[in-house]
Parts: sequence; C-alpha cells; structure tokens
Amino acid sequence: MFYADGILRKSSLIDEIPGIFHGFSTRFGGKSTLPHTASLNLSHDLGDSADIVRENFEIFARTISGGVYGGGATVTLHQIHSAKVRVLTRENAGEGYSIPRGEDGDGFVTADPGVIPVARAADCVPILLAGLRADGNPVVSAVHAGWRGTVAGIAAEAVRVMESLGCERPTIRAAIGPHIGYCCYEVGADFYETVCGLCGTEFAGRHITIPDGKAKHHANLTSMNAEILGDAGIAAEKIDISPDCTMCMSDVYYSHRATGGKRGVHGAGIGIL
Repeated sequence: MFYADGILRKSSLIDEIPGIFHGFSTRFGGKSTLPHTASLNLSHDLGDSADIVRENFEIFARTISGGVYGGGATVTLHQIHSAKVRVLTRENAGEGYSIPRGEDGDGFVTADPGVIPVARAADCVPILLAGLRADGNPVVSAVHAGWRGTVAGIAAEAVRVMESLGCERPTIRAAIGPHIGYCCYEVGADFYETVCGLCGTEFAGRHITIPDGKAKHHANLTSMNAEILGDAGIAAEKIDISPDCTMCMSDVYYSHRATGGKRGVHGAGIGIL
C-alpha cells in the first residue's frame, strides 16, 4: 500500500525490508522557483541553476534517509530508455551530484550502504525494489521504466541483477511508483505494432486497449510492469502499485504530457542504512 509521508510517497511493502529507506518525491518541498520546475526539480537540464538542483538533491536525500545521508550520497545517470541496469558500490556516491555521471542506463542495484540510487521520471514508471541476502543484509534497486524500457524488461533485469548480488528472490518486494496511468496514456497504432513486434500480440492485447468511451488505444504501463515482475518470479502480493496518475495529478507530480514537455523531474530513491 502506498502512503503519504510529508513530501514523499512511500510503499508499505518496501518498508517490510529491514535496514533500508526509500521514497518517491512529489513536486513539493524544494528550492526551484521557475513555474514549470517548482519546487523539487531533480534535473540539471530544465532551466534551474546547478546550485538549485544540488540543493533539491540535498533535501531529497536527507528526507528519504531521515537525515542520515545528504545529496553527496545520491547517484543519477543519463537515462536512455533501455533495459540496462548498473551495479553500484559506495565509491559511486555523488555521480551526477558532485562528480560526473557514470555509464548511461536506466537502473541501479546496490548492496552497499552510503549510496542512494535515484531513478528520475515525469510520466515514465519509477520502480523501487528491495530484498535480502541469506545473511540478512539488504540489496536494493531503483529503475526508470519508460515504455521502451518496460517492454525491454528492465524490471526483470533488475531482479536478475539483484539475484547476482546474492539477493534471494522470495524476499524481494517491488513498488511501482506514480506514473502516467492507463486513463491518460493514449498511444497510436504504431505504438501497438511496435509492442506486438517486441513482446508478441498477446502481451500487447492484454495491455494496450481502447477504454470505454474513447476512440484510440491507451497503454497500461502499470499492468505491463506488474506482469513482467510476475514473470521474473515476484509474487503479486509482493508488488505494490501507486494509484496516482502523474498526468491527472500534474499539480502534485511533474508530467511531460500534461505540460507539453515544460516541466521538472521527480525522483525515486532507495538506500541501505
């Protein structure tokens, strides 16, 4: 179950994993004053000064970690709508904040404390995962799943990489954060055909349909990612899904579609204490 915790949205399922912290940001609580980025924008490329964005990362990191870590622990990357997931160690802390970003991709996995992977989105799907190794120590992941990354299976890839670090699959919980909902994600025939080609007509037919009263297809990124996680061995009761649509709620979240691209970016961060 998702719940509000101040400026954050959190998952009670992720809370079940001991020794970690997490949070999905909203638009609120930051230092950005431009109308389209106000106020907790987490991107350097949308009009805010570098100093303002660093202040926002500091606020975000301290808020999700309960003051344990600051912005210097965060890691971001240049997101490329892929299924590429990087493994982080504490030596990566600060990439995209105080030191240059590392290799491009769309997800992170780490078993180290002192580093906070942050996936960023503004309609795309942020996913946080957490589980335990046999010794009881946690492994965590943050993923950015645009539609291309979704159908490429980045959620399943995150599970695979977590297991490669010793995480036991039955312990993994996943939280699918706020993103554009089926209600608003209208797509064209070319989108449907592309997904058919990549994932098969049955998959496309389950997740890309015409809602009652609508004339065009809508895509359901929520159910796509839930199915992909299920196929990766994550039980349905261990997948938490935010009910919030970023386009419907563009006063609370940044939405690319609602604003024609003039917006900020919110983040999904997770870390180990």
